[in-house]
Amino acid sequence: MSKDLSLFLLSIRGTLASPTLEAARKLHNSTAGAPANITAAQSLGDVSHMVHVPLEAPQKGAGEFLILDIWNNLEGLNNFFANPTVQEQAGQIFTRRDPVVWTPAEGFVSYHIPAPSGKNERFVTTARAKVKSVEEARKLHNSAVANTLNKARKAGNLSHESYFRMAAPGSPEALEWFGVDVWMRPDDMMSYYEDADFLAGFNEMFTDEAITAVWVHPKGDWVEW
Repeated sequence: MSKDLSLFLLSIRGTLASPTLEAARKLHNSTAGAPANITAAQSLGDVSHMVHVPLEAPQKGAGEFLILDIWNNLEGLNNFFANPTVQEQAGQIFTRRDPVVWTPAEGFVSYHIPAPSGKNERFVTTARAKVKSVEEARKLHNSAVANTLNKARKAGNLSHESYFRMAAPGSPEALEWFGVDVWMRPDDMMSYYEDADFLAGFNEMFTDEAITAVWVHPKGDWVEW
């Protein structure tokens, strides 16, 4: 018997509590990255755990931190983070954090394009904003993506995905959109985001200016899966 596959993106963005990124790495690996915690998370549906820091280094402290996890079991996700120990460990990693569960934006074009051999650097961009309406946003988004895909690829784009914030049961449709792009080089990335054809669609989608950021994998050996 076939089983429907549903994927959920958990984003946790916040400020690291550790004084340095190296101290944050050791703390992350001994808490979220501990073998027992990995086994528990994976058994409940956590199929991917990736960590990121801003492209620009912080002026002081360890700076901001972004975790992007993909889960295939919403009940398992809720059960895992309901564990007091997990919450305590998250409080050790962050001084401030904003965990959000997102679902894939239905009908919004997404893509994943293979990287050429040797192109191993990865840069992740995120954008977050409220849309005026889901239907209008879908049309504007898909038109902009279709019209600029070749430009994006030439600029080093590897993938584009859209999500909407998960609405609580019985609540109105969620209008908060979250976009995640992956790039293999940063030099042409920003010029693409400033392209008139790209802006013509995306600027019209939102009720206000999107919150954007560029992220990279932190230096050192961070536990991921």
